[in-house]
Amino acid sequence: MTMYAFEVVGVFGAGSGGGSPLAVVYEAEELGAQEMAWIAARLRVDETVFVLPPTAPGATHRVRVFTRAGESPYGGHSAVGTAVALVRSGRLPAGRVVQQCGEKLTELRADGERAVLAASGPQPVRPLDAAPLLAAAGLAPGDLGEGPVLAAGFGPLFHLLPVRAEAVATARVDTAAMERHGLPDLCVFHWDASERTATARLFAPGYAIEEDAACASVGLALGVWLADLGLPEAETAYGFRIVQGVELGRPAVLECTVAPAADPLTVTVAGAAPRELAGSLADPAGAAGAQAVAGARARRTSSAA
Repeated sequence: MTMYAFEVVGVFGAGSGGGSPLAVVYEAEELGAQEMAWIAARLRVDETVFVLPPTAPGATHRVRVFTRAGESPYGGHSAVGTAVALVRSGRLPAGRVVQQCGEKLTELRADGERAVLAASGPQPVRPLDAAPLLAAAGLAPGDLGEGPVLAAGFGPLFHLLPVRAEAVATARVDTAAMERHGLPDLCVFHWDASERTATARLFAPGYAIEEDAACASVGLALGVWLADLGLPEAETAYGFRIVQGVELGRPAVLECTVAPAADPLTVTVAGAAPRELAGSLADPAGAAGAQAVAGARARRTSSAA
């Protein structure tokens, strides 16, 4: 029986048990999409990454990413945890790593404790009406905070709703309202300029994540939000923090920078990925659903022949 090594890490965890739970399954090249989905559904973490040999020039590793709802084309959210896990396990050397997810390459710097992800380029920023976002978060007009209400980010645009400090904890997402207003995600946050800290919550039912304890992509989006807000151009890299996951009991800290005068705009997100558990997974063949898995393997063999 084939066994697959895996570990679960807390991406951006402030300590053990914090951050966004991510499962990393190593040497997964013998697994097909149906088997990967079977494993991800049973590991029951926000995302499961399957590590594969790279096929793109310059990439150090390739991933396929699954939530409990199916495969996701976005590898940025999990890239930090995957890079740290690969270096910590000795599968990659510390330093520059390049992740391939589909056709996209993501460059990071990683060691066995933390990783830094950078993104740059001209970013579209779309102003939003605050009313439907407040309604979706179960908040009143008086809960609106300072700063613009925007859709921003690198890749998919995240819907950013600044609120007063007390409203972060009291937000209660209405998924039906989000669906009505075409909102796959909603980031509710309070910005404290004196502390350079955003206290945030991310609701992402459109990505099969009810609430995420930490998200690199939202860190990048908040960097775009800050650049739109206006920052001192004398600072080559404006440092800020995001505190997230408190309401879920999985506290996370994202250490970020935005270069307000850079052309193109550049944002970095860094953090730790503490290991929570490690073990081995049995090949799904022989478990529940084995007939479907065996059929998928037979079809792959027939196609190869």
